[in-house]
Amino acid sequence: MKTALFTILFSLFSVCSYAQEQQDRSQSVSINISATVQSTIELITIQTLDLQNADRDESIIEIDPGASSNAGNMVARGNPGSEFRLNYLEVRELTNAEGSGIIFFEYRVAGNTVDEQNTSESLSQEVRELQFNDEGEYYLWVGGRVDLSNAEPGSYTGDFTIEIEYI
Repeated sequence: MKTALFTILFSLFSVCSYAQEQQDRSQSVSINISATVQSTIELITIQTLDLQNADRDESIIEIDPGASSNAGNMVARGNPGSEFRLNYLEVRELTNAEGSGIIFFEYRVAGNTVDEQNTSESLSQEVRELQFNDEGEYYLWVGGRVDLSNAEPGSYTGDFTIEIEYI
């Protein structure tokens, strides 16, 4: 153990001495390296999309994300004032968990920098830049439309994914 410690210290001293000799004979060069690491974006569900209590027009259910109390509600949290892009698939297939059959749900999303659904703006699939507020939050409401006229009886399930990335 003492021999290993002595060898390490001696090697370190030799490297330092050599480096000092080289520094005396040559010019010094310095390289500055920096990196910016942006934190992750957190997406928190406040309320899930409620289709069971939504208004129906015959076999069509429609939930306005900017006005309906049945809309899903989420808050995205990121770097205050940072710009981001939001992306999602507008039409998703839902499958019958109890048998055969599929239905298609047309998602609609609205967003706002403040927690006010009635002043939110519709977020279509066009590429656009959004921005977190001074607290690093951006509020989202999710609604949509589904036609149940050809749906088989059962419970339908599917996924809805929102991608948010810093610009």
